[in-house]
Amino acid sequence: MDWAAWGGIVVASVMAGVAILWLVGGYYHLRYYRGRAADPASWKCQPNRFLRPGQDRQAMVLATLNLSIGGLISGTLVYFLTRGWKTPIYYEVAERGWLYTIATTVLLFILMDGLAYYAHRALHHKWVFRYIHRWHHKFLAPTPFVVTAMHPVEFLIFQAVTFLPLFIIPFHYVSIIVVLLYVLIFNIIDHSGVRLTSKIPWQGPSMFHDDHHVHFHCNFGQHLTLWDRMHGTLRRVNRRYGAEVFGGKGERAADSADRAGDAFVRY
Repeated sequence: MDWAAWGGIVVASVMAGVAILWLVGGYYHLRYYRGRAADPASWKCQPNRFLRPGQDRQAMVLATLNLSIGGLISGTLVYFLTRGWKTPIYYEVAERGWLYTIATTVLLFILMDGLAYYAHRALHHKWVFRYIHRWHHKFLAPTPFVVTAMHPVEFLIFQAVTFLPLFIIPFHYVSIIVVLLYVLIFNIIDHSGVRLTSKIPWQGPSMFHDDHHVHFHCNFGQHLTLWDRMHGTLRRVNRRYGAEVFGGKGERAADSADRAGDAFVRY
C-alpha cells in the first residue's frame, strides 16, 4: 500500500467535504444568524427558538468531525479504486451510453433518498432514538452546521446506505460525484433553519425538515416527500407529536381531528 498516496487522497477528500460545509453553512450563518439576527420573524423557521448557549460551537465541531470521518472513508474508497479495485463504477460514458448514464444518475438519487428515509426511520425506533439519534435531535432549532452534528455511529449508518448502491449497480463516476454534492449541499440548506423554498420541483422547502426537529417522529424524508406520503409519516395538522410519540404517525388529537380530518401539512 502506498501510504503517501493514500494520505494525499484522504486529506483532499476531508478538505473537500469540510470546505463545502463551511462555505455553504457559513454563508447562511453569516447572512441570517449574524446579518439579520435582529429580525428573525422575517426569515427564521422557528423565530422564537434558538440553540442554547454553546450549542452552535458544539454543532460546528461535531459536524466537522463527522465529515472528516466521511472524508477518510470516501478517500480510502477512491484510493483503492485508483489501484484497480473492481466495482461496478465505470469511467467512460461510451461504455453504456448517455441514456443509461442519465437514467442511472436519476436512479442513484432516488435510491440514496429512499435508503436515507428507511435508515432515518429506523433511527427513530425507541431504543435507537434514545441512545443514538437523540444526539441530533437535541438541536431543536437547526442551523446549517447541525447537518452532520450527530452520533458518529449514526453518521456511519448514513454513510453505509449512501455507498451501498455503488457496489451493486453500475454508475458513472461523475454521476456519483454530482449526486453526493447535491445531497450534502441541500442537506445543509434543509438544516439551515432559514425559511426557504426551491424552484427545483422535487426539492421540498426547508420547513419540511425543520418540522421534523420540532415534532420529532415524522417527516423522515431527506429531499423527497415521496416516502413519507407512501408510508403515512408526513406531518398532519390534527395529530399530536413529541419526543415520546413514536411510530411516525402521531397521536390523534382530541375532537379537532374528528371534525377536520387528518389533513397533511402541504409542502
